[in-house]
Amino acid sequence: MTSFKTLWVISFIAYQAFFAKVNGAKSHVPALYVFGDSGLDAGNNNNLKTLAKANVAPYGIDFNNKSTGRYTNGKTFADLIAIKLGLPFSPPYLGVSESERHLVTAGVNYASGACGILNDTKFGECLSLDKQIEYFTSTVTKDLPKHFESKDKLKHHLSKSIYLVVIGSNDYSLNYFQHENMEPDQFADYLLGQLAFKIKTIYDLGARKFVVGTANQLGCSPSQFCNETINRKVKPSSDKLPFVIQKLNKELAGSSFVYVDSFNFFNRIRNAPKKYGK
Repeated sequence: MTSFKTLWVISFIAYQAFFAKVNGAKSHVPALYVFGDSGLDAGNNNNLKTLAKANVAPYGIDFNNKSTGRYTNGKTFADLIAIKLGLPFSPPYLGVSESERHLVTAGVNYASGACGILNDTKFGECLSLDKQIEYFTSTVTKDLPKHFESKDKLKHHLSKSIYLVVIGSNDYSLNYFQHENMEPDQFADYLLGQLAFKIKTIYDLGARKFVVGTANQLGCSPSQFCNETINRKVKPSSDKLPFVIQKLNKELAGSSFVYVDSFNFFNRIRNAPKKYGK
């Protein structure tokens, strides 16, 4: 069992225990597999029947002035991690033809905007975390075996790759806040229990190195001001996630986890904007 760290994703980039990389050297991390929602979607929703798409201007204005389906003006956190690892950007699973998927060996992006951890969290057609894992299963059992000469080499590839799992905001905005039939603490426990179960499924497929995060400060997005009532209801999932990760780290032999504390990191930016560039 390896050590547990509480780090923001940018700090994770520099954490050498995960990124076996030195200046000027080729990355020892063979691939980056991405699971998540709109924060990490690289274009999967472009191929789905949904209004939740980011393939129009001004999305991508700082990404070669091209809207690719990323819900940002430029690169996503997954893209930044790939750059630091010396890897190409993980392509959206639905953006690669079935006949060419076996050629993609440096990672795949399964993230989908307007979806979540829970299967009933959705706006239009999207890829739930279960569906993303289903596609990852296909990658592991059908696509990658065509590239690797033996099961041992495939196992090594999977164990050395990084698995970025940041999801959960939509489970509040498109699910919990539509009903609020549980106390915030109860919902956080239920949501994180489901997340842990799904992470174990990814682990069972060969994954060992995880970066995990959940809901952000939804009360501050999108708005000039913050709704602290909403933030207080979301905060339990952020507070409880480190303990869930610690438990997984103990239970899953050979695993390594990094916790993405996006909720509190955003709070630090909000309280001291000049320190972070504004």
